[in-house]
Amino acid sequence: RVYGKSTTAKHYESDLMLFVHQIDKEPRAVTGADITEFSDSQLAAGLSRSTVNRRLATLSHFFAYLAEEEGDDSWQNPVVWKRHRLKTGHHLPRDLPEQSARQFWRSVEAGPVRDQAMIGLMLDVGLRAGEVIRLQTSDYERPQQAGGLAALRVWGKGNQQRRVWLTPETQGLIESYLQQRPQVTSDALFLTRRKAGFSLRGIQDRVKHYTHQAGLASEQVSCHRLRHTFARRMAESGMPLPSLSKWLGHRQLQTTQVYIDGANPTLRADYEVAMQELSRTAERTTESLAPSVSLSVQEAGVEPAQPGLEKDEIHIRLAALPGWLQDLVTGFLCSQQLRWKSQHRRSRAQQWLGELRRGWEWLLEEQEMGSMEQLRRNHLTAYLMHLEQQELSPHTINHFITTMQAFLRFAEETGQTVSPALFRIRRPKRPDDLPRPLRPADFAKLEQAALAHTQSTTPEAQVNRAWYLILCDTGVRISELTAFCVADWDSCNQTLLVRAPKFYHERRIPVSDRTRAAIDAHLTSRQESLTADQPLLVHRARRLTASFVRQRLHEWAASVQLQGVTPHRLRHSFATRMLNSGKMPITSLQKIMGHRHIDTTMRYVALYDTTVQQDYLAAIASLQACPLPDPDPAVWDDALQQAFGSDDLLADLSNLNCM
Repeated sequence: RVYGKSTTAKHYESDLMLFVHQIDKEPRAVTGADITEFSDSQLAAGLSRSTVNRRLATLSHFFAYLAEEEGDDSWQNPVVWKRHRLKTGHHLPRDLPEQSARQFWRSVEAGPVRDQAMIGLMLDVGLRAGEVIRLQTSDYERPQQAGGLAALRVWGKGNQQRRVWLTPETQGLIESYLQQRPQVTSDALFLTRRKAGFSLRGIQDRVKHYTHQAGLASEQVSCHRLRHTFARRMAESGMPLPSLSKWLGHRQLQTTQVYIDGANPTLRADYEVAMQELSRTAERTTESLAPSVSLSVQEAGVEPAQPGLEKDEIHIRLAALPGWLQDLVTGFLCSQQLRWKSQHRRSRAQQWLGELRRGWEWLLEEQEMGSMEQLRRNHLTAYLMHLEQQELSPHTINHFITTMQAFLRFAEETGQTVSPALFRIRRPKRPDDLPRPLRPADFAKLEQAALAHTQSTTPEAQVNRAWYLILCDTGVRISELTAFCVADWDSCNQTLLVRAPKFYHERRIPVSDRTRAAIDAHLTSRQESLTADQPLLVHRARRLTASFVRQRLHEWAASVQLQGVTPHRLRHSFATRMLNSGKMPITSLQKIMGHRHIDTTMRYVALYDTTVQQDYLAAIASLQACPLPDPDPAVWDDALQQAFGSDDLLADLSNLNCM
């Protein structure tokens, strides 16, 4: 009733049919465990988290509708959003890297003028594919005067009409096409070979055709990615957000913001100024800048997900536990692995399995249990005291509590009786995290050693230099470094796309000139045809691993008598160096670091006293150069009288102004 003939109604119907096909039960018999089973199966099939969440939302609305229609307030919705919703994080818009966009357009230019005009309206004007196919010949308006711009009347979503203007290049393409357009009864602006208007599938096929012609992966280019690319280009060129939002046909500025989140012209400017300041004030090894590498990236297949722990493997490691507990832990870990990033599944499953196994072995040794119902809060509290006696850190103990409570929620969902008091365990207080950067002198020694060990042109030296400079000059996490793929590197714009970050908050970060040169040199040295999903950093024909990076850092640090050097300390050092350069605003540093909260960024930074002093002196100088004007009594006296109604207060304020 609400959505009518829209695609939303079709999606809802499809979602419900998929659920009914898998969970063949009466609506009242459906439980939270059934919802979890359905969600797990969708993830196992390779569906995205956003798609699974949409299907869960469909089910939630459906059961809420049934309860309302029945008038039964006691009918509980089996979809518990807080429990079943999958974390999706924040994903950057899927615009094309500039090099890929140019490569794609060169292939389009080799095609007929009709395709150039049609695709140009998406790439250079930002129209939706559906808006292009709805264009009529009467929607095209030629310039009213010499030197003016041609325009298009566009019908967007919700039948909202707007006007967009065309550059002379796009106007020229449309004029050339109109001279060739057949004289037919159809009013559609763009016609197929059968002299009929294009369908959505038809225009998508033309884009896919030119994508293959350009040698790009089929998933790299789509009609909507062309629109995202236009929005990013406009934002980088300084087009104000309200104007861009109106141009794109968005009702809310927030929607437009999603399109341009990857465009950070001020962020790049802040980064470049800060790096120049560091280069000027520190002794750095100067290197010639290598030309930008143009990579021929072939079509990529789908990278298979890395396997986690298998059921049999989990059972073997749980041999000391009773059978009822083995089944619960195995089911829990198999379900959780589907929710983790593929590159972390095995290591994280091993960590959680170890925590649960050790915890339950201790609990069963201290207290004989035959079911989950017999576990009490004092039992778990006693084990936490045991961990404290083992001098484990508060962070480690808190992680165990998180793991155990997640397991208990799973057990409760499967029908086990779990005491509510187990979810009210008091966590140990974590000490304040202090920044752990390397001292400037130690950082200089480490960098000198690293660059000395990687100055040759061997493949191993080149990959070592590439990952070291990425860590030092971008501050990425070690997990992000090892997850980079070839498609994430944009040599033309000198940016890296961080696709697998913490909390799924993607970001695009700039890199320094020397880092770009190192990455391009490493890619050029690989004697292979690169595909988009191949690892960006490869050591001995395999993806770079965190253990290898840590080992090399330890060796280089030991060669200059340094200890405790880790990839995460380089991340702390990057943040500290950037902020103390005096050229990097904390908000820009927060974006580069990928922190959701600015206080987290400050925990990474050791702010030097000299920096605070310089900032203070600069602020004082600015105030002295631009003194604040005295308030105008003719403007403010009446307003203060109305606000406070007191002559005495006005007199007091006047006296304060005279002090």
